[in-house]
Amino acid sequence: MGCLFSIIRAAAGLVLGVVIFVGFLLFLILNNFSDQLLSADFYKDTIAAEGTYNRIYDEVLVDDELKEKTAELLGDIKVVDHQEIVDLLREIMPPSYIQQEIEGTIDRTIGYINEEVDVLEAYIDLTVPLDNVKPVMFAYIDGRLDQLRMDNPGSVSCSVNGMIDLADEYLAKYIAISGGEIPLAMPSLQALDPLCRQLLFATSFDLLLASPDLSQDMVQGLRSSREAMRTPFEGGDTIGVLKEAARALAGPLIDAAIVAVREDLSEGDRLDLIRQIAEWDDDATEAEIRSDISDGRDWLSSARNFGDLTSLIMVIGGAVLMGLVFFPTLSGMLRWPGIALLITGAFFFVVGKIAENQVPDRLTAVIETGADKVSSVPPSVTDLGGDILLSFGSQLTDGFVAPSLTLLVLGAILLGSSFFTVIIGKFIPIVK
Repeated sequence: MGCLFSIIRAAAGLVLGVVIFVGFLLFLILNNFSDQLLSADFYKDTIAAEGTYNRIYDEVLVDDELKEKTAELLGDIKVVDHQEIVDLLREIMPPSYIQQEIEGTIDRTIGYINEEVDVLEAYIDLTVPLDNVKPVMFAYIDGRLDQLRMDNPGSVSCSVNGMIDLADEYLAKYIAISGGEIPLAMPSLQALDPLCRQLLFATSFDLLLASPDLSQDMVQGLRSSREAMRTPFEGGDTIGVLKEAARALAGPLIDAAIVAVREDLSEGDRLDLIRQIAEWDDDATEAEIRSDISDGRDWLSSARNFGDLTSLIMVIGGAVLMGLVFFPTLSGMLRWPGIALLITGAFFFVVGKIAENQVPDRLTAVIETGADKVSSVPPSVTDLGGDILLSFGSQLTDGFVAPSLTLLVLGAILLGSSFFTVIIGKFIPIVK
């Protein structure tokens, strides 16, 4: 009978040891993963810590594979200098605005995962940036024109025939502006007599209206701007003339670029991030991505319903019951729960340490493999997303070590105490 009781006691201890192990594993997962994954601040802080909002300008929007989109956002005005592109994009879409939109998307997404809303809306509202394009680009054009070099046209005959060559040169500059190019030099009007300037304006303006290189919108804009251009032209203000011409010639160009951007947006000038991911990934549709996210939400909901409390009850309750299995032998009541807690804590402590070293490397390999499969994703987006994902992974594994060490120490204390039960037994007769 005593042998059978010992077998039952050992079997019960083994089962309770498994309960403690599983309970602590669930505690780590729920406490470390779910609590962070379901916190909007976790994502906001991590994204900000990676310098994301500056890297969007310095790396992503100037990526070679995004040049076409960036050019559209700049109204197809030719901007050669990298720093100028970055500065213009910062004016059109200020970092604070991008941060506000990204954090808004995070809040909406976490709200969906937490089942606070039924529909996932992950988007960036581009209404304000699109409204900023025209004034920002006109200010940029004006600044470039202020640096215009004034060339002396030399001796010019103030006759219709004498004005032709100079008018053709002005026409070429106007046409360049209509294509988004900013002139670097221009014949100075100040060098001409007032009568010559009147004749030159009439000649060049008529040639411009007849040019086949201009769109109907540009021609209409020029007709409306005739007087606004004529006054500075006849007054010898070369730069003033070009600034007025830029409104009529570059304005429709910018408008067309904005329309092109809006064609890729959802209602309300929203860039739908899930749809964009689906366009980059040939192996997944928007519906499939949304379905996967919905399945993940259901899994997290089930895990959350299980709860931290249940997992802790499994650990604490399992240890207490294991101690009672060995009642009234105090050494056994302390030793076996101590061993179970010590082994469980040591195991997950080692796992946590290994994860801290291995997870970044594993994630790097996954990111590189995924980038190879989804080749249409710009490299700058992959690099930035990879750095953020690595940061997420590192933080998720950080939470393994401290709780495991605490459990390990507790187990060691119980195990160590089991060797000094003789002293305790003298004061508590009920235990051995």
